[in-house]
Amino acid sequence: MSELPTWSDQMQALEGVVDDLLATWRPDGATEAEVQDMNKLALSILACGYMCRVYTDARRPVFMPLWNYACNQGGPNPDYVYSMIEVDPEGVYQISGYRGTTRFVEITQQEPEMTTPKLLTEPRTGPPLRVTNDLDELTLGDDGYFSVIVSAERPEGHTGDWWPLDPRTRRLLMRKCSCDWKHEEDARVAVNRLDDPGEDMTPEEIARRFSDMAVWIQGMIEFDMLLVRYYREHHGINVLLRSQWIEDVGGLAKQAYYDGIHEIGDDEALIVEVPLPERCHYWQILVADDRFATVDWVNRQSSLNDLQARVDGDGTLRVVISKQDPGVHNWLDKADFRWGIIQMRFYRANAYPEATVTRVPFAEVREHLPSGTPVLTPAERREQLRARREGAQLRRIW
Repeated sequence: MSELPTWSDQMQALEGVVDDLLATWRPDGATEAEVQDMNKLALSILACGYMCRVYTDARRPVFMPLWNYACNQGGPNPDYVYSMIEVDPEGVYQISGYRGTTRFVEITQQEPEMTTPKLLTEPRTGPPLRVTNDLDELTLGDDGYFSVIVSAERPEGHTGDWWPLDPRTRRLLMRKCSCDWKHEEDARVAVNRLDDPGEDMTPEEIARRFSDMAVWIQGMIEFDMLLVRYYREHHGINVLLRSQWIEDVGGLAKQAYYDGIHEIGDDEALIVEVPLPERCHYWQILVADDRFATVDWVNRQSSLNDLQARVDGDGTLRVVISKQDPGVHNWLDKADFRWGIIQMRFYRANAYPEATVTRVPFAEVREHLPSGTPVLTPAERREQLRARREGAQLRRIW
């Protein structure tokens, strides 16, 4: 056996990661608070990397938690529970379980490097991999049980549900979408590899994967910092535009993303107005910081979906983004971040409307909203946030 890295060797390889990230994030110098915030983010992505890069095994697959409120990277949608497995594109997999009652559950096939800085700096060769399957495509039993084979070719003699596996695929990303956080039941999903009994991972492979962690952490976080700056340069400030970039690199095939930058003073607000499409299976809007970490959605109202928001009688969604509480139902709390991302998504919609973003003095917010817009009392806001915290914690992130 060749000499393998020790614990000290692996820890030493991680030493410069945060300094490199801070040089990109705050080239003119970071405050003590910002240094600790980056330390925390890097540690969370290390934890995520253990589960989704070190532990995961294409021969013994288990869906592992990816992005969530503890591992807040990539602008997680608070309505989604994200999980991932590595796969061998030549393997034969059975995915089975119980559908649950959430809005949808989709499994997307992904290439090896979906979130690396080179995606923003190097031209893509060939079309993106855009293969997404929905549990609602499957035959469900009376108890909601499903089973589907995923493989390059349909197994001989198999007459049940089957999804073809693209030869470029190296991992599967599952998104479980819930709008009623307190009452919808998450899907329960298992996976087995049928063509390989699986063996224990070798010490060499464990060491190699552990050695990937510095690149994993830096690549994941730096990609999102560069993506936010891409939107700042190409979409502009205090706007919300449909993202062609996400569609070009591959996203949810049935979902359109809108992205833009928010940058306002503490005494200002943004009013986002979107005439909603007549038919849309799901929509949502959120705010994130300038690293694309979603503003803490457990303790702040930083996102709204089609069940949580209130739509005006003319079919228009109007949302206020600000640091101060404007006292209206559709408030997105940007917290103390100087600037960051606004993101909205429409899933299975019949149209993709233009969004209008208006910057106003905070004191004049209600003058720019329709007359009769409901005003929340402090007690009602506290109850809104209490229910939000409860619902966020009742949802599974595993």
